Amino acid sequence: MPSYEIQKALDLASSAAAYFIPELVDGGLRDFAAKVPSLYNAVNKRPWATNTYFIRKRLSLPGASWSIDGGPLPAATQSTYGRTFKTMKYLYTRGEVTGPMIRAAGTYFDALGSEVEAHQQAMVERLSTDIATADGGANDLTGILYQITDDSSIYTATGGAGAVVNGGGGALTLNMLDKMIDAASDIGVGGGSVNTIVATRPVARMIKSLVAAQIQYVNTTSIAAGFEVPTFNGVAIVQDNHWKDNTKVLAFDRNRATLLVHQDFTYEELAKTKDSVDFMIKWYGGFILEGAASLLTNFTITSGI
Repeated sequence: MPSYEIQKALDLASSAAAYFIPELVDGGLRDFAAKVPSLYNAVNKRPWATNTYFIRKRLSLPGASWSIDGGPLPAATQSTYGRTFKTMKYLYTRGEVTGPMIRAAGTYFDALGSEVEAHQQAMVERLSTDIATADGGANDLTGILYQITDDSSIYTATGGAGAVVNGGGGALTLNMLDKMIDAASDIGVGGGSVNTIVATRPVARMIKSLVAAQIQYVNTTSIAAGFEVPTFNGVAIVQDNHWKDNTKVLAFDRNRATLLVHQDFTYEELAKTKDSVDFMIKWYGGFILEGAASLLTNFTITSGI
């Protein structure tokens, strides 16, 4: 969100019409968040009223069998399901800009608006990284990685690990990526498939170099919010700017990866204790991963890429 738009909302709030803050400022923050190219914008958003939810997955389809003319009907069969119980998580950022700083900036730049924008970007990037890799500890979400490896009741009827492909410590190859995509489809009951790969920046560059070496060009596709990203076999490649593990790649169906929004981005000014504007931005929600998903792990990439 441009700083002058934030400042316009804050100016209105500083007048007698303080009750305009939630509508004007919050709407602006959400608009800014929607324009940032990140994993946050690659997944779906769904309003959610309660502070608990279940993640469910169909583990098997009902059976079907042949019979003879006039023969008996087969026994009744049902789908089987796995599910995991989760609770909402609460994300905050707090900022402060002093009165002298706001005054000194004058018309050169908007000190308060710029700081609100920076805090908003920090929240979007934290959400994006945690959607991929958060382990559910320290009051955090459980991201894609740990929903594959830890929440096993969702992925297999026997309670084993999710679809994990081991690269055996070898150099990353396109064949490994193919196996990862196939593994996800194998657990996607009813013809599930993946459409998104998540990797670190170096791993994403390695994938692009492997594809370019084979077919001389790298296709792109448009994902949510109109962002153009490269593809591998039609699967979008989204990089995470903060993930540092260059030995893992995630694959999932982004159409069935959903942020449950309990409270969307909300700006609130805090009580004054000195000559400054002290504020917080908050977000409440959860994350569910359904459908096909898999993990490629234990590989290496070219040094210095």
